[in-house]
Amino acid sequence: EHLTEEQVRLLVERKANWIRSKIKFNSEVKYPYKPKEYVSGEAFSYLGRHYRLKVIVGDPASVRLENGRFYVSVPAAMPPQDRDEYILSELTLWYQSRGLKKLKERVAIYANRLDLEPQKVILKDLRSQWGSCTIRGEIAFNWKIVIAPISIVDYVVAHELCHIVHHNHSKEFWRLLQSVLPDYKERKEWLRVNGSLLTLR
Repeated sequence: EHLTEEQVRLLVERKANWIRSKIKFNSEVKYPYKPKEYVSGEAFSYLGRHYRLKVIVGDPASVRLENGRFYVSVPAAMPPQDRDEYILSELTLWYQSRGLKKLKERVAIYANRLDLEPQKVILKDLRSQWGSCTIRGEIAFNWKIVIAPISIVDYVVAHELCHIVHHNHSKEFWRLLQSVLPDYKERKEWLRVNGSLLTLR
């Protein structure tokens, strides 16, 4: 409020490229248009494919992916107000269990291509990143990445494996990543734009 109009104009001009980049980013990033309701017919993604939810009341508690549908069983005695959190919890456990198996499969493929051997592969509920790699070669993945298409899963897998060799984002790191994923920039951009959609909520 203490700047003159001319000072404000010069400040905006100096920051013009940054402002444009932020406007572009905010226009591209997509957000779910409404929260999940956890009702039959609602779509959930796994490895980039959409599957309709079928809620079954009365069967023993279970989650299964069968014939192109997610079937989630809810105990008949459960109060209706508790069902949403219950279904979310059951789906989350399914994604984490199935996701760890899938991520280990993809790690094995890309570790072989890069001639690397990670010490451990685990899943975590990472809030601000899709993966991490320690200097000991232990790799952790955000379990929500398995909501994304397999090409994006592979990008995150290869990215973290490359950190076993280069613990930074140097030119050498990106060259190594490009050697196994020539189109890594497009995959990285997809994740930047669509990452907010990778949620079960």
